[in-house]
Amino acid sequence: MKKSVYSLLFVCFAVLSFKSQNKMDASFLFHTWKLAKLDRLTYIYKSQKTFDQKWGGIRFKKNGTIVSLNAEPACATAIIERIEADKLKLYRHRGVWKMDSDTTIIITNPKFPAINGKFIVSILPDNSLVLKRFIKIAEK
Repeated sequence: MKKSVYSLLFVCFAVLSFKSQNKMDASFLFHTWKLAKLDRLTYIYKSQKTFDQKWGGIRFKKNGTIVSLNAEPACATAIIERIEADKLKLYRHRGVWKMDSDTTIIITNPKFPAINGKFIVSILPDNSLVLKRFIKIAEK
C-alpha cells in the first residue's frame, strides 16, 4: 500500500511539473531581441538592451504592440552585399501581437510580412527566445 501511495505521488508530481514547463509567461517577451539564427521555420533571438543598429531586431511591448528594426525584404545575396559594403539600411516597423494560447502567439506586422503569422514560443536555457512558425497541415 505504501509503495502505491509513493508511486501515485510521484506520477502526480511529474505530470504537474511537465504541464508547468509547457506554459509560457508573456512577461518573458518584454525585451528587445536580436536575431541570432534563422531557419526556414524557426527564428532564434538573443536578448539585448537596445536595437543593434547594424542588424536590428524586434521588441515586444506590454500593450500588445511589436516594433521591428529590419532591412527591407530582398534576396539573401543583396542583403549580404549591403552588409559587406556597410550600406544596409534598417527600417522601423510597427505591428501587433497577442497570446493565442499558453504556448503560441500571433504576430501581425503589415509593413514587414516576414514575421507575420502564428508562432510556437519556446525559451532556451540561456534565455534565448525561439519562435517556430506554426504550420497546419491540410488533410486530403
